[in-house]
Amino acid sequence: MTLTILLSLLLAAPAAEAERVGVKPITIQQALSTAWPQAARFESVVVEMKGDLRHRIAKRSGKSVRREPVMLVRVFDASHQWIGQAVLLDEIGKYHPITFMVAINRQNRVHDLQVLVYREHIGQQIESPRFTRQFRNRSSDTPFQLHREIRNLSGATLSARASVRAVRRALATVVELCDGTFPLSWKAWPPLLAATVEAEPDRSAPVIRVRPAMGTVLRVEVYGPDADAAISEVFAEVARIEGLLSRWVPGSDVRRIEEAPAGYPVKVAAETIECVNAALRIARESNGAFDPTLVAAGYTLIDVDGDAGSITMQRDGLILDLGGIGKGYALDRAAVILQELGHPRALLDFGGQLLALDPPPGKSTWIVGIHDPRLEGSGAGTLLRSVHLVRSSLATSATYEKGQHIIDPQQGVPARVALSTTVLTPDATRADALSTALAVLGPDHATRMLNRVPGSGALILIEGEQTARGYGKLGL
Repeated sequence: MTLTILLSLLLAAPAAEAERVGVKPITIQQALSTAWPQAARFESVVVEMKGDLRHRIAKRSGKSVRREPVMLVRVFDASHQWIGQAVLLDEIGKYHPITFMVAINRQNRVHDLQVLVYREHIGQQIESPRFTRQFRNRSSDTPFQLHREIRNLSGATLSARASVRAVRRALATVVELCDGTFPLSWKAWPPLLAATVEAEPDRSAPVIRVRPAMGTVLRVEVYGPDADAAISEVFAEVARIEGLLSRWVPGSDVRRIEEAPAGYPVKVAAETIECVNAALRIARESNGAFDPTLVAAGYTLIDVDGDAGSITMQRDGLILDLGGIGKGYALDRAAVILQELGHPRALLDFGGQLLALDPPPGKSTWIVGIHDPRLEGSGAGTLLRSVHLVRSSLATSATYEKGQHIIDPQQGVPARVALSTTVLTPDATRADALSTALAVLGPDHATRMLNRVPGSGALILIEGEQTARGYGKLGL
C-alpha cells in the first residue's frame, strides 16, 4: 500500500468512491474502535517492505510480498496497557487494491479482520462478519487456505483469496518485527499523520459509477469537478456504440449488415466503419486467428467502403460478431468523451478489460493486477503480475474472463492454447482484439504480433508451466 492511500483513509477520503458502488467505507479509527472498544491511545509506524525483511516475511507467509510499505498501529487501553496491534495493507483483488486492517492480539493471533476500502464492483461480500470471523484466532504457525480452513463466498473468490493473503502477510509481518531485531520508531497517532496529510497534494475523492453494458459491467472512476456529469456522458456514448455494434440489438448496424442480401452495401455510422476496419486489420495481421465472422477466412468476404460509408457481406449466412473488439472500441470512445470534457484522470473497467488514462492526483500510475487462474495451493498464488498503467489498456482472454467464447475460426471450436493471455497496448481496441488473437495463436506468435504495436506487451500463462511468459513491455 502506498503511504498516500493510508493517509487518505485517515480522513475518510475514499467515502465518495465507495458510495457509488454500494460499499460503506470506514476510517482507520472507526475500524480500530470496533476491534478494541476499550482502546484509548494509538501509536503508528510505516514500515518499508524491502531487503531481508521483505524476504523473511515472504518466506514465513508463503506468498510474495508487495514492495509498497505497510502501516502498523499499536493499541493501548486507558491504563496504558498494550492490548494489540493492527496491520494496514493492500492486496489486489481481481484488478484493484483492497485495503484491509488485520487486528492482531498480544499472542500474535488474529483478533479481527476488516475491509476499509473495497474498489471492485463485485465481491464485497468479504466485508460480512460471516466471512471475516473465520480468520479469528488464526496464527502464522498454522497454515490456512481458502476452500479448506476458510470457506469461500460464491461470486467473491478472488477477493476471498486476497483476504487470505492479507491475513497471512499481516501475521508474518508482526512476527518478524516483534523480535526486536528490526528498529521501529513508534509515534503518537493520529496527530503526526494528520500533519503529513496537510503537506500532501490534493486528495479529492473520485466519483465511481457502475452500469451494465454490452452483456457485462462497466465501471468508471473519474477525478475532478463535475465528474458525475462526465461519467453520465460516458455511459450515454457506450450505450450509443452498443446500439450500433451489437448483434442482439434490433436495427443495429451489425444486424442490418447481417440481414442484407449478399452483395448489398449497407449504409452505417462512421463508428461502425472504424470498428469493422480495426477488426479486419487484426484479422489480416493474425492470418484469420481473429475473425469477426467466426469462420475460416470469413473476414475476406467483408468489404468496407469508407467513402460511401457502407459495409457489404459477399456471402449469405455470414455473421458479424464484434464481441472480440467492441468493448475495447467502446472504451476508446469513452476516453475521447472524457478528454473532450476535461477529465483525463480516469480508470475504466469494462468486464475485466482496463483502460487507464492519467493517474489520480498525487500518483504516477494506476496499479492493477493480472489474475492467476490456477487454484490456490498450486504454488502459483493468485496474481501473475502487478502492472503500472498510464494511457494504456490491459485486456485478458481466458476461460475465467470469457468462458468458452474464444473461438478458433479455423477449427470452429473454443480455443485453448493458453490458460490466460493478457495484452497491453496504448489503445483499448487493439488490446481487446489482440488478446483474442493471441489466445488462439499461442505464445509462439506473440513477438510477431506485438512488433506491429509500439509500446505493447503480453503475459501468457501456459498450462503446466510454473511462470507466465512475458513479451514486450510485460517481459521479465
